[in-house]
Amino acid sequence: SQRRQEEEIEEGVEGRMTSLSVKVLEGDLRAVEDLLPSFPTCEPAPNTHLFASLRIIQSCGSKQCATFVKEHTLKPVWEEEFTLTIEEDHSELELVVYNFDTGGHQFVGSVVIPLCEMESGEAIDESYPLT
Repeated sequence: SQRRQEEEIEEGVEGRMTSLSVKVLEGDLRAVEDLLPSFPTCEPAPNTHLFASLRIIQSCGSKQCATFVKEHTLKPVWEEEFTLTIEEDHSELELVVYNFDTGGHQFVGSVVIPLCEMESGEAIDESYPLT
């Protein structure tokens, strides 16, 4: 089954705002054994229920959204796009991958991407390692 979690939190608006489009394409978590020794490292991965949580961190509050859950794989393909309103000068994008199961959310890894270094309208096609 696929689950979608969405949450938006806004606490006032400061500064100039702009839209940010983020595409979450895919992940390769086969090397995550360095981060989580108990995590399965071969396919099929029967106890994996992976989703990516995106959070915009900024002075006027945070916004969160999440991908659908991809089950039984260490190479999830999401191909999902999100459009968020952000502050132009003071925002970071945090992407966190979790394994979701009946016991709750198990942290797999994360990356923080500073958005202030990007040019407005610039398309970035990058892979980011989880830590």
